[in-house]
Amino acid sequence: MTRPVLVTGGTGFLGQSLVRELAQNGRPVHVLCRATSDRSALDGLDVHWHEGDLTQPASVHAAARAVAESCDAFGPGSRPRADMIHAAAVISYHAADAALQRQVNVEGTRTALAAARRYGFRRVVHVSSVVTVGHAREGHALDEEARFNSGSLGVDYVDTKRQAEAVALELNGETEVVVVNPGVVFGRASCPSNTSRFLLSIWRGEGGPLAPPGGVSVVGVEDVARGISLALERGTAGRRYILAESYLPAFDLFQKAARAFDVPAVRAAVPRQLWPAVVAGGRLVGRVRRAKLATPQALKLLGLQFRFTSERARSELGWEPQSFDRVLWETVQHIRAAHA
Repeated sequence: MTRPVLVTGGTGFLGQSLVRELAQNGRPVHVLCRATSDRSALDGLDVHWHEGDLTQPASVHAAARAVAESCDAFGPGSRPRADMIHAAAVISYHAADAALQRQVNVEGTRTALAAARRYGFRRVVHVSSVVTVGHAREGHALDEEARFNSGSLGVDYVDTKRQAEAVALELNGETEVVVVNPGVVFGRASCPSNTSRFLLSIWRGEGGPLAPPGGVSVVGVEDVARGISLALERGTAGRRYILAESYLPAFDLFQKAARAFDVPAVRAAVPRQLWPAVVAGGRLVGRVRRAKLATPQALKLLGLQFRFTSERARSELGWEPQSFDRVLWETVQHIRAAHA
């Protein structure tokens, strides 16, 4: 008896890998997507599509009801309860997108979880982010129990994802809620991502000679999809699971990316004490023209260390991610082929 699972965000960068992972595991997969979403990357998979939008609660409830009713085919006495993976979100570091992020990330999560509870879903895995855990001090790695310290940054993505996670965990009860917190996700995909845009900028020599003073925890997209699937099956309700393979200072990440593309690498990292001036300069430039990647909010994060341990996911879920060096190599080859 295999429970069906409803996925939000299934046509996005992470969502595509997630839907493939679930389908390969034999789960009946239902995907909530907008009418305008490109579904072509999932052609050939046995996916049940439900048109809807997180900003339109009636459409989300209709999809949840349809998935719950699909369980009736198992017959009286053997009817399983459906599951949900809520992966949809707006990822932006532009201040102009703040209202949209609140609408989708926070209120959309409230809508999705309310639908899951109303139609008797067994479990929801809420896909959050490591930014909701906090940022680390020099040399220290944070775990899931760290005290959140990023609320004063003024970064809308951080604030709305933190609020969304709180909304999800507050609803843990009759419907079980498990949270996963992926690091910065790299990998092959048919749709653009912030990490693919970053790598393209390195390839094209648009990054400049200096790296930011911060650092990030990195992970492959297929490994995140596998971690979400494991959390669905093995995670403890009410708990968070950090999904990160390793930590890299930004300088090291820029160096690795440049070597993979065989292009000139950055020469040094900006001294940490000078980074506030860089952020201030980015804020002034932002008043004149819209930045693509290095927005003032993004620059704030690039000066911090997002260093985490994934020991809980490894020990409790049996999660074993592949090395980031392999992920980066595969991503670079994909980008080379796509932009040749």
